[in-house]
Amino acid sequence: MPPIYDKLTRVKHKRMDGWLSEIISMNYVDEPFNCVHTYVVSIEPMKTRANHYHLKKEEWLALAAGTIKLCLKDVVSGKYEEIVMDSTSDTYEIIHIKPCVAHALKNISKGEASVIVFSKNPEDKEDTIPYEVAL
Repeated sequence: MPPIYDKLTRVKHKRMDGWLSEIISMNYVDEPFNCVHTYVVSIEPMKTRANHYHLKKEEWLALAAGTIKLCLKDVVSGKYEEIVMDSTSDTYEIIHIKPCVAHALKNISKGEASVIVFSKNPEDKEDTIPYEVAL
């Protein structure tokens, strides 16, 4: 008898500061999830991820677990902002990161933090520009 469910398997890219795994992407033929690029990023305690910006790509960032400090810097104007996102907060926010806004995510909680990132574009290494954002 065949199973009563389908399973989609993804690669888990592990690093010292956490891991990343694509969830939904137009890189896959999974219907109906082939129109947006989505991935989950884990961040180990007191570690920082990203420290880059994109020339074209927009991202929407949603905290799934833990507490992070999100540092944002417009590389054109120099404007800098910090946002603390806590998964135990009474409100839930999704942050839109525009092109040319450098971003860094620091896990300021004691356990692993995780963030879900949504984009209309898949990863493009040529569009990811390293940029150290103050933490």
